[in-house]
Amino acid sequence: MKAVWRLLHLATATTLGTLRSTPKVTRIHHRLELQDAIRKTMRRHHRTTSPLPLRILLLLDIDRFRQVNFSLGYTYGDLLLQQIAGRLQTLSPCDLIVQTGDDEFGLLMRADGKDQLSPIIQRVQNLFHMPFNVMEQMCYINVSIGSSFIESSASIEQSLHQADQALLAAKHTGKNKHVAYNSLNKLTSVNHIQMETELRQAILENELILYYQPRLELSTGNIICLEALVRWNHPRLGLIAPNDFIPLAEESGLILPLGEWVLREACLQKVRWLEAGILNYQIAVNISPCQFQDEHFSDKAIHIIEKTGIDPSYLEFEITESSIMQNMETTVAVLDKLCKMGISISIDDFGIGYSSLNYLKHFPIHCLKIDRSFVKNIQSNKDDLAITNAIIHLGHALNVQVVAEGVEELSQLAILKETTCTTIQGYLLSPPVSVFDIEQSFNQYNRPVMIS
Repeated sequence: MKAVWRLLHLATATTLGTLRSTPKVTRIHHRLELQDAIRKTMRRHHRTTSPLPLRILLLLDIDRFRQVNFSLGYTYGDLLLQQIAGRLQTLSPCDLIVQTGDDEFGLLMRADGKDQLSPIIQRVQNLFHMPFNVMEQMCYINVSIGSSFIESSASIEQSLHQADQALLAAKHTGKNKHVAYNSLNKLTSVNHIQMETELRQAILENELILYYQPRLELSTGNIICLEALVRWNHPRLGLIAPNDFIPLAEESGLILPLGEWVLREACLQKVRWLEAGILNYQIAVNISPCQFQDEHFSDKAIHIIEKTGIDPSYLEFEITESSIMQNMETTVAVLDKLCKMGISISIDDFGIGYSSLNYLKHFPIHCLKIDRSFVKNIQSNKDDLAITNAIIHLGHALNVQVVAEGVEELSQLAILKETTCTTIQGYLLSPPVSVFDIEQSFNQYNRPVMIS
């Protein structure tokens, strides 16, 4: 996407000729650069020794921008980004505008108080109410926004992390939404016992929903699997990410009924798609360590499969590396039983559990998923690259699929292609999306996807 930035630079350079007080749209390549830019900007606007004034950090993601590229072409997408950047430059009082990804922007807004957040968000959203006219074709664009407050120079890293979390929540909620980080902390103020009670009710009253994240086979460009990921649609707190309630479910034992609900709903959804003649892919379901160690796990899974009527060959169970090592003899028996039914077995978070690889020859596995912690730094960390490369070659030797998780950048993808990784999953391809969104764009999933 370097061409995008050359075009963007030309467009903004012209605009800045008449808007000298407006912050220039700049390219930020790394998180540390963004932290440094924010810190310098705050200091430049406040050079006294008194405490720095409040700033509001906004992270914007252009919803479904990848679909714009697919349907209208990359030239159209590049020109659209220029127009978006131009509109963002009209915001005031704005100290800094950066582009943090192919379709993401960061804004640093001055504020006298936290009560200014809502009007600032409204001004940002108003910029996208009017259509964009690109190459004589009108286009309406929505944005997801995550926000956090920066109250001192020392809190910049924390505020960046908070805005990231808020943006993810906004996208998971259904996009075209704003989420403030302070609203994400609502769970922490809820009594632990009350929260456990509400989660128990959520399982019984269908407050849980599944999102699906696709997996791409690099050699063909085809989507080959959708991973089912649970969310809690809390009636009072809104959509809650799994990291905020799965630990409680594991601690309280609710992970067993929750896991059964996820498997049952994933099976039912797959049957619905088959009946509709769409999305003919495998469905991957995460099996928690507590579930897998339950002596009745395989019987419960078989019962759900029979009740829902799904063909087991459409299912893949993702089991963590640490789970399968608890009891080798039992593990082999359970995995053999599932595989004989036609269920595929994937080892999740591979590479962080055990140093001995001798166990692999005993298990009937079909896929190794490289833990995202290795993929994250393969551009800069030689050790992570070496481990990733070793896992890929191991997968080839065992004749199993290898999936790189957490692929978010084109540079990561380029390295993975060089190391002959077979499959990727991550935000570069797609975040987890709702059933509605995936059904609306299923035609996109039925043709090869080329990312380069």
